Amino acid sequence: MYRGKRRCPTCGVPSLICRSCFEADRDGTKKLGRNVRCDLCVAESVTNKRELREREERETKEYERKMRQKMDDDYEPPVQRKHAVTRKPKGNPERITRLFLKNMCARQMDEAKLLEFLHPARVTHIQWLMDKSTKKFYGSAFIEAKTAEDAGSILAVDGMTVLGRRIKVKYQRADEKDNWPIPNTEVSSS
Repeated sequence: MYRGKRRCPTCGVPSLICRSCFEADRDGTKKLGRNVRCDLCVAESVTNKRELREREERETKEYERKMRQKMDDDYEPPVQRKHAVTRKPKGNPERITRLFLKNMCARQMDEAKLLEFLHPARVTHIQWLMDKSTKKFYGSAFIEAKTAEDAGSILAVDGMTVLGRRIKVKYQRADEKDNWPIPNTEVSSS
């Protein structure tokens, strides 16, 4: 039972006590002090706020160290390579060559990695979509395939893992008002 407006003096969690102790305190049979600690503080032998803060700081530093190590510039999740042999082109009866890709790794995805993943399909243009305020790539792009068959082959990678993220791909017909392909979005020939 929640012990009316009493909290653990160490962590501030509402104090929970059994029904019999609560009734004994209410009846005046047994007086419980204000220093009733929560079960977690008792189990971890935390007796004051300083010890609690020190433990939280240690855990936070350890977590941040692991994340820095994981997100180090040298860290690169593996690219799923089995698709090159197993994927079969999807049907493309409308002969659409423009596709929309989303959920790509914004930190590590670049033109070379994307082309490596989409190989053997041939891509002519990539328009990386940027956040309006930060001007940074946020994980989505429009691409133009050389042929409708290449577009079907690219659509076959929908749901596969690239740099630790499940990529999503769909056909995206260009509107009449769209200026597509956009100038300066050509894929480099290196």
